[in-house]
Amino acid sequence: MTVPAGVVVTGAVHRHEHLCTVSKGRIAVSTDEGMREISAPCTIVSKAGTKRVGYAIEETVWTTYHVTNETDVDKIIEEITESTNAELLGGAENVQLRIAADREDYTRFLQEYGLTQDVVTRLVENPADQVATPKGVADLELRESPVHGAGLFATRSHEQGEIVAPVRLSNMRTPAGRYMNHSAKPNVAFRDVGNGDLVAEALVAIKAGEEVSVDYRQAMAVNGSGIKPIKEHS
Repeated sequence: MTVPAGVVVTGAVHRHEHLCTVSKGRIAVSTDEGMREISAPCTIVSKAGTKRVGYAIEETVWTTYHVTNETDVDKIIEEITESTNAELLGGAENVQLRIAADREDYTRFLQEYGLTQDVVTRLVENPADQVATPKGVADLELRESPVHGAGLFATRSHEQGEIVAPVRLSNMRTPAGRYMNHSAKPNVAFRDVGNGDLVAEALVAIKAGEEVSVDYRQAMAVNGSGIKPIKEHS
């Protein structure tokens, strides 16, 4: 694409690591280390799950490279990004807007419960509160998430109401309970099935490859941690 000088552009979240080349001009681009000015000629590696924003200091020609056997543009977009063609055009299901909304709602969740990210990290990573997922239960895959850090992705489709994974067993946190990310519009909810066991139940149909997420408020309400919103203590 050619980006005129003075124009701000945002990219899609890409599913796979790929190369990006600036063959003309200068552009300030967001990277893992913050904003970086890139001048032509330059090629960088963009990691999976990355979404970039850039400001063209000069007219810039930016090219990304992806390997695919597809020839249909709509299918290519769905294969290489976390979006459909309509979503990239700003539809109601725009993936980038949804991710931003999830992150904003997570910040509100922390504020509502009087928590910090450091406290949450220590809670979910507590080695004394971890148990392995039982053998034969492998419907979720841990990989890099566009929402935050690592996330869990469905390895197969799930119907609404289906149990997706155990999240606590005998009051111990499973990998699903540790790595499941927050969403303002989650696709699973935690359900108490007795004996200190919690499961993640699909609220809607979940497609294979889709990230599985829960509303941390709902999770807090059933996980027995005793952590409640600040307003309930007043």
